[in-house]
Amino acid sequence: MNKMIDSEKLYTYFNTHLGPLTPSTNNYYSCTCPICGKKDKLAVNFIYKTARCFRGCFSGFAVDIIMIYNGISYFEAYELIDSMEPGLLRVPCTVNKAQKSSIQLPRGFHLILEGNTNMAHRARTYLQDRNFDLNYMDRLGVGYCIDEDKDPLNNFFGRIIIPFKRNGVLIYFIGRTFIDDYQRYKNPPASKNIGKSEVLFNEEALFIQKKVYLFEGWADASTIGPTGVSQQGALPGLIQRNIIIKSPIEELILVPDAGFYSNGLAAARDLMKHKKVKVLNLDYYQEMGIGKDANELGKETIYNQEEKTQWMDDKFLFHQFKVYANKRIVI
Repeated sequence: MNKMIDSEKLYTYFNTHLGPLTPSTNNYYSCTCPICGKKDKLAVNFIYKTARCFRGCFSGFAVDIIMIYNGISYFEAYELIDSMEPGLLRVPCTVNKAQKSSIQLPRGFHLILEGNTNMAHRARTYLQDRNFDLNYMDRLGVGYCIDEDKDPLNNFFGRIIIPFKRNGVLIYFIGRTFIDDYQRYKNPPASKNIGKSEVLFNEEALFIQKKVYLFEGWADASTIGPTGVSQQGALPGLIQRNIIIKSPIEELILVPDAGFYSNGLAAARDLMKHKKVKVLNLDYYQEMGIGKDANELGKETIYNQEEKTQWMDDKFLFHQFKVYANKRIVI
C-alpha cells in the first residue's frame, strides 16, 4: 500500500456492492447497510471517507465496514478498494473543485504502515510504545519522513508527520521527532499562511460525531480515537472556537492536562452557550503519580472521569472558578 484511499474508487465500491448510492445531505450518500441489511440506512461520506448506519450498527471509517462485510483484513480492504475502476461515475461531492491543498507533505513522507526500512520500524515502534493504534494512525494519514531536505525549514527527516485536514484537504501538519532531535516539534514554514491556532487535529470529527473530546495535543486526541480532537495549546484560539461553535456536534468534553483545569473552565465559559459542555479535572491523577494527560492515563480513565463530572451551567462554572481562583490560567 503506497497511497491513500481514492474517493472515486471508494464511491465505485459502495455503488457496485451496496448501492445504488442515493445523494443525501451534507455530502452523504445512502445505500444498504451490510450489517443490518436495511436499505438506505448506511450513510457514506466520500470526503471524509466515513460511514454510519442510522440504526446504530456502525459508525467509523468506510474501510472498516468493508472489512466487516467481506471478512477480510485491513490491507486486503485497501487492496480491494484500489482494484476498483471508477468507470463513468464520478463522485459528485459538493466541494469546490478548485479547492486544493496549499501545502505539501515534506520530502520523503511515507504513510505509517508503509515501508520495511529501519527508519520505518523506528517510527512505528515510537508510536506503539506510546500505545497508539497504528491502523487508526494510518487511517488519519499519519506518516513519517526518511529523506533529508537541503532547506532546513523544510527538513522533516526522522519525524512523525501529523496531518491536519479540512473538508478532506490537507491544510497543515506538524512533525514530531522519533530520533531524539533537540527540537521535539517542528511546524511548516510560516509562509504557508496558516498557524496552529487556526487548525484542529481531527477536525473532521466535528462534522461526523455527535460528541467529541477536546484535548491540548494530538497524542491525547489519538488516544481516544475517532471522537478525539485537539487544539495544540492550552486554550482554543478564536478561529478554533468558531469552528467548534458552528459545527453540528451536540456534546463537547473538554479535557485539559492536569494542572490546567482553569483553562478548561475559561474555554467552557464561551462554548457552553452553544453546546452541552463538561470539563474534566485530571489533577487528582497527577497528584497520585498516575499521569497528567489522556495519553498517559488511557481512554478508560478519561471515560470514568467523564461519568463523575456534571454538565456545565452558570452556577457550576461560578463555583468551580471560585474553588480554582488561586490557580493561574496559562495561555
